Amino acid sequence: MKAMLCREFGPIENIVWTQVPAPACGPKQVRFRTAVATLGFMDALMVKGEYQVKPALPYVPGSVSAGVVTEVGAEVKEIRVGQRVTASDHQGAFAEERVVGEETVVATPEGMEDVQAAALRLTFTPSYLALVIRAQLQKGETLVVTGATGGIGFAAMQLGRYLGARVIGVVGSAAKAAFLRQHGYAETIDYSAENYKDRVNAMTGGLGADVIFEVIGGDIFEQSLRCINVGGRVLVLGFAGGRIGNVPANLPLLKNASIIGSFLGGWRKRHVDAGPAINQAIQKILAESGMKTPVARTFPMPQAAEALKTMLDRTTVGQIVLAV
Repeated sequence: MKAMLCREFGPIENIVWTQVPAPACGPKQVRFRTAVATLGFMDALMVKGEYQVKPALPYVPGSVSAGVVTEVGAEVKEIRVGQRVTASDHQGAFAEERVVGEETVVATPEGMEDVQAAALRLTFTPSYLALVIRAQLQKGETLVVTGATGGIGFAAMQLGRYLGARVIGVVGSAAKAAFLRQHGYAETIDYSAENYKDRVNAMTGGLGADVIFEVIGGDIFEQSLRCINVGGRVLVLGFAGGRIGNVPANLPLLKNASIIGSFLGGWRKRHVDAGPAINQAIQKILAESGMKTPVARTFPMPQAAEALKTMLDRTTVGQIVLAV
């Protein structure tokens, strides 16, 4: 089979589309033919050797993909040949075929496109974990979402509104702010043109946000600690800006605020049995609400390096997709 292969960590250009041996399908594993894969910052950081998980080299990058099952192991219980599925794991998505453990596989509902099924694993699933399980966002609370036009950020915007929160989107350009307004999110902050902390405080009457969904890191994370409400929760989901923020410990102390990490990969390892329930809850919400992940651009899978670089430029709005 053909796949993107990373032989050494470093520049994104290191990965190449080449022939690789097809992996064997073990007794508790599922093999499927890839239709699409979706891109996350984790995928790029792993190729560069900057992610907390470093796979053995060489490896096939990519965390989330969707397709049709062609083989199941003897001990697989729920998945069958011919079924449409998605899988989420640290590697192996950028390939014509993929073999994964059954525990990482979710059946795609009838009527849901492969692109949306794969995208929700990178967008709505981590957003649901953060907002519903970790922060326990309540109806009527004020939610601030940074990186609000990215895949995960826009999912958090939609989910926050669905849960009854007042939602404020934080972005880095006028064009991204306009995108949010076009989708019905009137309250936006463009931190390239205005002070993020001051605007949050002004928009909340000086109280600050009850929950901040933070994916950028660096200065934005540090300012978040200065515009969180008493008893508020700052969710840490990533560092798309490239720098991990520092925490002056007196700030959460004075406001009785919490800084809450929300890392789907680590949580899933410790709550294996809870995964199906979360997926069912998300699928139910999406079916009821009609919410979707906007697709910014689709690349042929052999152009995965270009697609990853486009994602890292942070100029696109929505999810980037690879199609086989």
